[in-house]
This record gives sequence, structure tokens and C-alpha cells, in this order.
Amino acid sequence: MSSTGVIVAGGASRRMGQDKALLQVAGQTQLERTQSILRAAGCEQIIVSRNGEGFIADKIADRGPLGGLLSVLPHCKHQTLVLVPIDMPMLTSEALQFLLEQGPPSYFVKSRMPCVLPNTPSLRDYLTLQLCDDTGDRSVLGMLNWLNAQAREWPYSYQLQNTNTPQQWQRALSFLGEQ
Repeated sequence: MSSTGVIVAGGASRRMGQDKALLQVAGQTQLERTQSILRAAGCEQIIVSRNGEGFIADKIADRGPLGGLLSVLPHCKHQTLVLVPIDMPMLTSEALQFLLEQGPPSYFVKSRMPCVLPNTPSLRDYLTLQLCDDTGDRSVLGMLNWLNAQAREWPYSYQLQNTNTPQQWQRALSFLGEQ
């Protein structure tokens, strides 16, 4: 199945105190590592939502992962999207391959992202409505519920841990044998 990997890396990293995309894991930045696992999972196209040169910036500021997703949709070539956050240093290509095999829309029981989504005009319309209205639901869970996405079990749920603070980052690196 042809797919586009979408990395959402546009956050301010306030709790981390430094840019999470540039943190090092196994000699790579987290951004490089996430791109590598998306390629290994079979994504033919990889797009990064990030406010910086060479990336796709948010069209609507401060709207979180859904704002990043809405901004990249016009650039996505495939009908299946794999939405991945930048802050999962233990995520594996095997987890993403499993989720891709489930087809869109799907996600893991223990985590709303990564998720596999259909690239459809109705998704774009939903995101536009939610993000342009101050009372809209800007949560990934709200989008997944709207899509009637299927929650899938993954036996290695530790791989789905977000790292938002320096302490969480250090625990993840320790687990990976990096320190």
C-alpha cells in the first residue's frame, strides 16, 4: 500500500527546553531517526510539518498536530497517511508496518499517534472546520473518533511513549542503552 509519512515536529518544545527534533538518538537527530523508520516501514513519501526552512509550516498557528496535518495535506501524494509525532525515540518501523497493515483509519490502544489515516477531502474539511473555529475539537482523539478509527493492540507499548521533558528523554535513552 502506497503511503505518505507525516512527521509533526512543529511544537515549541517548552517542557523539553530544547528542540525535540534535534535531540540525538544513536548518532542521528530524532528527526532523521523518525524519517528512517518511516522509510523502513514502507512510506514512499515523507513530509515534515515544522516551522522552519525546508519544511511545511503551519498555515494556522498554534493548532497542534492537527494544524500540522492540515498544512501538509496538499503536499501528500498518497491516499494513506502515517501520522507520527517527533517525540517517540523508542518507536520502531515494525510498529508502523503493523499499523499500516491494519489500514486506515487505525491507531494504537495506548497512544493516539502514530496513526494511519485516509487522505480524503472529507478529512481536510473536518480539520478546517475544527481548527478555524475557536470552539472546534483540536484533539487527535476527536479526529480519530470522527473517522471511526480502530484502536489496535501492540504488545510493545513502551515503544509508544512520548518524551516531553528532559527526565522522560533520559529514561528513554537509558532504556535504549544510550546512556
